[in-house]
Amino acid sequence: MPDAVIDACCLIDLMASGCAEEILRSIGFDWYLPQAVQDEIKYLRQHDPDNPGQTITVEADLTPLISAGVLVPCGPENQAELDRFTQYAVHFRSDGEAMCLALAESRGWIVATDDRKAIRIGQQAGQTVISCPQLVKTWADQTNPDESALLNVLREIQILAQFRPNPSMPEYQWWLDQLTKANP
Repeated sequence: MPDAVIDACCLIDLMASGCAEEILRSIGFDWYLPQAVQDEIKYLRQHDPDNPGQTITVEADLTPLISAGVLVPCGPENQAELDRFTQYAVHFRSDGEAMCLALAESRGWIVATDDRKAIRIGQQAGQTVISCPQLVKTWADQTNPDESALLNVLREIQILAQFRPNPSMPEYQWWLDQLTKANP
C-alpha cells in the first residue's frame, strides 16, 4: 500500500463528512498523522441537537481514528527531516502543512491537503498531492454509496467543515455535478 500523510484541513473536511474512517480506508493507503497536524485540530463543528439548522463547536477527538489504526502518528525522525520542515515552515502560518510536506518529501509519501498554497508548493517540489474531492470521489467509486448518502457526505463537508472545492482542484466538476443531480 502507498503511504500518505494528511494535513489538518483535509482531515477536518473528512471528519465533517461523518465517514472519515470509511473514506480513508477505501483509498488503500497507509495514513500518517504528524504531531503538528494533531496539535492543529482542536475543534470541529457538528450539528446542534437543540437547535436544528445550527452548528456548535466541539473538541476534536482523533483517538478513534488512531486507535483503529487508520491514522498512524508520526514526526520527524532525523535532522534532515527537521531541516526540511524548517525550510517549508517559512511559507506557512501553521506547522501542519510544513510538516506534511517535509515528511512526504523525505519519505516519498503522498500528501493529502486542501490548502492551495500547500498544493502549489508540494507540486512545485515534485510531490504527489491529493485533495478532499479526490478522496471522496475515490471512496464513492470504490463503495458505490446510494445517491442520498453521497449527497449527505458532500453537504456535511460543506456545512460543517465549510469547505467547497475551488475550480482549480481535481474533481471540482464531479463535486458540483453530484450536488446538481440532487437539486436539478
